[in-house]
Amino acid sequence: MSYTLIFHQLALEEIQDAHDWYEQQRTGLGLEFMDAIDEVVQRILSIPKSHPVVYQQRRKALPARFPYLIIFELHGDVIVVVAIIHASRNPQRWQER
Repeated sequence: MSYTLIFHQLALEEIQDAHDWYEQQRTGLGLEFMDAIDEVVQRILSIPKSHPVVYQQRRKALPARFPYLIIFELHGDVIVVVAIIHASRNPQRWQER
């Protein structure tokens, strides 16, 4: 099955913020973060139902190296990424979206 991927605007902002923070820590680390996120997104697109449900119909996926959660919903053939947040943040930030 082929899926359409949509990012919530706040998820896009979260990706950019994390990228910028990592890049400030070390040149190139922001790119490594983006590569890790891309790998997880590709896994989500290939087998979305393999990721555990964490809240209502929302699922989570984890990058291998960075402490972030990718929270997404599956609606038929559409995957909506609702949040990309640091794992230590309060889950209410994304549950309300």
